[in-house]
Amino acid sequence: MSQPLLRALQGEVQAVPPLWFMRQAGRFLPEYRALRAKVTFEQLLYDSDLAAEVTLQPVRRFPQLDGAIIFSDILVILDALGCQVTIPEGGPRLGRTLDQIPLDQPLDERVFEPVQAAIRKVKAQLPPHVAMLGFAGAPWTLLAYGLEGKGSKTWSRAKAFLHAEPVKAMAWLDRLADAAARLLNLHIEAGAQAVQLFDTWAGELDPQDYAQFSLPSAHRALAQVTAAPTLFFARTGYLPQALETMPCQGLAVPWQVPMAEARQRFPRMALQGNLDPVSLLAGPEVATRKARQIVEVMKGHPHVFNLGHGLLPETNPDTLAAVIEVVKGK
Repeated sequence: MSQPLLRALQGEVQAVPPLWFMRQAGRFLPEYRALRAKVTFEQLLYDSDLAAEVTLQPVRRFPQLDGAIIFSDILVILDALGCQVTIPEGGPRLGRTLDQIPLDQPLDERVFEPVQAAIRKVKAQLPPHVAMLGFAGAPWTLLAYGLEGKGSKTWSRAKAFLHAEPVKAMAWLDRLADAAARLLNLHIEAGAQAVQLFDTWAGELDPQDYAQFSLPSAHRALAQVTAAPTLFFARTGYLPQALETMPCQGLAVPWQVPMAEARQRFPRMALQGNLDPVSLLAGPEVATRKARQIVEVMKGHPHVFNLGHGLLPETNPDTLAAVIEVVKGK
């Protein structure tokens, strides 16, 4: 029998929802911080043994997890396009932005080889019930980073580019969609049993621009991934109804959107989410109460319990453990 997470993405309603957590592999765990103190982020990213170790850390600590998401970064695609990505303590930096790179720049797939190797190593060590997950950044989010050259509070350069150069913007979004699809398919070939496309900066666009630019390119990427179930995560305060026609099996719901609303509006999809990561900082009593409410709302519908965005570095692992116990009915 397949893993509970995969059964949920296949549309099966389960009495106990499977769970995993975005950013579970990384910065909130003491064992990760101990390892990170010895090596750079790039070493973790491009050393398959280290990436595999970081991916397995939460699975060892929380044996009831149903998914292991590979430790990597969405910006590996931009690195493979020649953007010369570095990730110092202050956040990512690009040596070259996309407007300095030709649209037909070949994708250097050698950049992806360490993460493929890490997936194979993790898959060989996972408990039978745990599904192996891969991921990629969605085209708009990649374009935003690729034009700004670093993180931003406004993404003004990238947003202005959509309107100043709409033809070129759409061409780049298509190019990035194809690159994201290629990476997801490589993850699947290496052993990933499901994959998630992250549109982290979806909420930076107004609904009209999101519908015109971001959704078509995300659709293009997901349509090319058919060998394993796919999840789509658009980090917005709203969910456009057009998501109903996205070629994916699961929709990750941001914490700002009530699960009851998502269930009513997207009945054909498995839904993932959507505990507010900040609720974990309020302690186990608050976090478990809110987790119970989500589980109750989602009874009778295919559901993967998760957060509505990634785990925060300040999260107490014991609070997360309490949430897992509640979701699993222990």
